Amino acid sequence: MALKFLVGSYTSYITALSFSGNSLSVISQSNAGWNPSWVTGHPTNKSVIYSNQEQSWGQVYSFLVNPTTGQLTQIDSTPTGGADPAHLLALSSGTELYVTNYSGGSGLSIPLGSSVTDLPSTNGPVNQFYGSGPNQSRQTSPHPHQAIQYNNEILVPDLGADKVWRLTKSGSSWSIGGSVQQPAGSGPRHAVVVDSNLYTIHELDNTLTQHTLPPLNSGTPQLIASLSILPPGAPTTLSGGELLVSPKNSLYPDQYLYATNRNDPDPNGDTIAIFKVKPSLQLVAQVRTKLKHIRGAAIGGPNGEYLVAA
Repeated sequence: MALKFLVGSYTSYITALSFSGNSLSVISQSNAGWNPSWVTGHPTNKSVIYSNQEQSWGQVYSFLVNPTTGQLTQIDSTPTGGADPAHLLALSSGTELYVTNYSGGSGLSIPLGSSVTDLPSTNGPVNQFYGSGPNQSRQTSPHPHQAIQYNNEILVPDLGADKVWRLTKSGSSWSIGGSVQQPAGSGPRHAVVVDSNLYTIHELDNTLTQHTLPPLNSGTPQLIASLSILPPGAPTTLSGGELLVSPKNSLYPDQYLYATNRNDPDPNGDTIAIFKVKPSLQLVAQVRTKLKHIRGAAIGGPNGEYLVAA
């Protein structure tokens, strides 16, 4: 059975690809606005996806997906309340999105209509983040880079402020309830949570960190480990990109973290650093991809047996 997946870009297109056996082919391209760099699906309605518009007048678009061709039909759009939205989360409730504005230093909850493709023409106030870091070329202001759901919280890695923000909801509004401090100048980009531990990939210092993540107001997160994601001999000018955690099932009882490197001058391309998490965080492999500047990756297949990088 062929696997189909969608790839965002820094062009005007979202591309649908088909993978079968050892063959990867383009099956369609859809005009999707301007810099649709992040794509996320609705948690229950698999015919609906959302994409950012990474530009100074940030927007989110909703689309219907043709299940055969992957062709997209745009349905609606809404402003994000800030510049250069870099990431978009569809919450498991299926009733709202959360978008992070990288240059705007803010985040926004977007309620979904009953059809889940309907987006509001206007939105409520943004969550404005704050702070800076020691890297004067990249950290003069907050730069939220991702939003992930963790129990009843939204976690937001902030590359500019060296924090992972912890947002909580009261009524229909999200607010900052706390944060997990990251190493100075590290530039946290993306994160995952495994067994109440927060793992964060850092764009600026090429590390993967592990922190404890106690419930809010019941203890201070503690740094447990900090490991390099770079392959041996690689220049420090590389930068971390994506961080994934493998699913846990009967075929794959042990979970691993996959951290992507970017801009490796090696002719065999960027690497994906693979870490085991039990009994402690440890690098187990570096896999060359023959790709340049890996920005996004995903795990798919019926049992999570494939990793797709772009």
